[in-house]
Amino acid sequence: MSSSQISPYLQRLLDLYDEKRKRFQWAFSVLLFGTIAFFFIVFFPYLTLLGNRAACLARQIQCTQLEASILDERFTEVTTSWGNIPISTAEIVVLFPLLIAASTAAVSTQLIGLMRLRSAIQSQVRELGSAVDVTLIAPILLDARRSPMDWMAGGATFILPVLISLFSINMIYVRIEALRNALPYIQSLVFYHQLYLASGVILFITVLRVSCEFLKTMRA
Repeated sequence: MSSSQISPYLQRLLDLYDEKRKRFQWAFSVLLFGTIAFFFIVFFPYLTLLGNRAACLARQIQCTQLEASILDERFTEVTTSWGNIPISTAEIVVLFPLLIAASTAAVSTQLIGLMRLRSAIQSQVRELGSAVDVTLIAPILLDARRSPMDWMAGGATFILPVLISLFSINMIYVRIEALRNALPYIQSLVFYHQLYLASGVILFITVLRVSCEFLKTMRA
């Protein structure tokens, strides 16, 4: 795009878009890789450990190798400049689905802002009568102007933390009694129902908001 094809307003939009896109990429990368890493390094192994302990108790046999595990102390042994982290592995596992839901909602707000800004750039380019490919100068995760395979791949990447959060809720309910016993306090089942209902509602609203914005860009 030459200088004659770009207006000061469009240049400001592009600069703003580039800045916000970098922030989104960083936040989404942390969300995606953090979710996957925690699930496979902490969440899944810990619930598997609780399941194996419960199986030993059910068979009324001793499983001394399962009684003490580094997984139980994985967070309490982490030391910061303020001291040890005052949360157990069981507590962070219980909160994991809600944390992912809240983080996904925050990142989706950035994505929606990018999609709206991208629409403004597209409108400005159209007004200037330019044949510039906006997908090249303002790339985005969910791009209705690219091939179906591209935006389906972007959608699958975005939805992955949502699926992990929902799958985690299911795993927690499978081991809910063992997990409750591992906590330093015991809450009623109503507490967990409310906690994971809130997580599900947040995820549903998040996916709905992004889907509606994506459909708007398709019609634009």
